[in-house]
Amino acid sequence: MEKLHAINCLLVFMFFSFISCTSKAQQPIQVPTTEALEIVSSQFEKWKNMEASFFDILADDIVWTVSGNSPVSGIYTSKKEFMEQAVAPILGKLKTPLKPELVSLIADDKFVWLHFEASAKNISNGIYENNYIWKMPLEDNKITNCIAFLDTYTLTDLMINNGKRMVKIIVDTKEYIGMWVTADGHIRHELLPNNRYDEARGNRKNAYLGRYKITGNHIDYKDDTGFTADGDFKDGILYHGGMILYKEKN
Repeated sequence: MEKLHAINCLLVFMFFSFISCTSKAQQPIQVPTTEALEIVSSQFEKWKNMEASFFDILADDIVWTVSGNSPVSGIYTSKKEFMEQAVAPILGKLKTPLKPELVSLIADDKFVWLHFEASAKNISNGIYENNYIWKMPLEDNKITNCIAFLDTYTLTDLMINNGKRMVKIIVDTKEYIGMWVTADGHIRHELLPNNRYDEARGNRKNAYLGRYKITGNHIDYKDDTGFTADGDFKDGILYHGGMILYKEKN
């Protein structure tokens, strides 16, 4: 009787061990950081060289979130849904393939962070340009989730106006080029056509020198010494670093 009891206990132990091992085998395996970076980097290069789509490495049951407010912003709960309801409508507004350029690719213990810029000619023969950050975990060598951050104003303009902005923005008019001066004349801030700036303060010429970049009605500065700043154009006025500057007329 004791022998039979021992055999039954052994069978029970083997059964639950089998169930436990089977359960663990079915659990998705998170890809190590280094390997995840290599997978994303390799696929991005293939996309950039037009050898494959980046979306080839999406899991079929991926949850993809497009942030912000745009015609395609929202949560998609499968690769099929995302491709049909988000990707296809965007590509339908483009005349040429989207050309991505890597800005940075980093990872922590949970996510790969992909930052890139992309551009293409739209169906109105204008240029669509956007800046993207994708936050992604990988399991079983596939992207299982993504939160996509981007300039949804530019995306909305593409989707609704075919890239023909109804409101003129300063990046298009290039009216930012020239001398911007505070009301008291103390600060003279010149934005040059070659995306360089030269700022004088009082009798101090060339007080600050560096590069600038215009995005929509926003301006980003990077001084030659390394510090950064930004500002915004509104109704013909430049608001920058707590200062208000007016365009000097020739």
